[in-house]
Amino acid sequence: VSIMSPTLPTLCGSMAAHPYRLAVELHNAAYRELGLDYTFVYFGISDPAAAIEAIRTLGIRGMNVSMPFKAAVIPYLDRLDPAARAIGAVNTIDHRDGVLTGYNTDYIGGVKALEEVTSLAGTRIALLGAGGAARAVSYGLAEKGGRVTVFNRSVERARQLADDFSLRLGGSLHDFPGCDRFDILVNCTAVGFRSADESPVEQIAMNRDTIVMDVVFLPSDTKLLRSAEAAGCRIVRGVKMLLYQACGQVELYTGCPPPVAVMEQVIEREVRNLQ
Repeated sequence: VSIMSPTLPTLCGSMAAHPYRLAVELHNAAYRELGLDYTFVYFGISDPAAAIEAIRTLGIRGMNVSMPFKAAVIPYLDRLDPAARAIGAVNTIDHRDGVLTGYNTDYIGGVKALEEVTSLAGTRIALLGAGGAARAVSYGLAEKGGRVTVFNRSVERARQLADDFSLRLGGSLHDFPGCDRFDILVNCTAVGFRSADESPVEQIAMNRDTIVMDVVFLPSDTKLLRSAEAAGCRIVRGVKMLLYQACGQVELYTGCPPPVAVMEQVIEREVRNLQ
């Protein structure tokens, strides 16, 4: 008697140096809600070239890409979405008819998280950081017509980011003048990640009219967000960006509108468990 399934599930996954379960729970919940025979698994890798070859060989439908591989995978792909090319990083590989296309849904996540609370066109935005998250988010904000000013610990890196996307250069983090001059403040540094007592900018005067977003999602209430909320600011938590970048991936892999409400429940639960 055969015990094999008559069909095999469509396989999706994530390549990461240090796997953890959040994306597995999130994607599989989405596929169940959509009624699709998809399975999402994690692959801990060290060789991005071999991982890309495995996608081709095994027919993996879609692959999330985590740090430190977001730039390393690019030379091995067949195509790059224009946004991913500009940002210089891929967090999503779509495998369709033998062609591997790299996308970046991080910028979509950042934009959608902010658009839940405000329109972005013409807004004055202070962006802290000049690394990978900052490149993705600043690209998306500029595309939406935001007037972005970059502050970073290394002014040279801030200048490079500002030059790449025609943004304004603010200077170092110490040069950040406070929120009075800005409609939106976005932290794209890693300061505060798994550290509830650290903030990228210490003791700044908060303007209650400023919207404050932190891309850090662990803890979900960072020191920066707690300070902003105490001052009466509207805040946007990093879990929202995480949610919407995952929604973009689900839509690419399945062709279906993502079940946002179900995915948000899962992500809130998993982040609570990680804290």
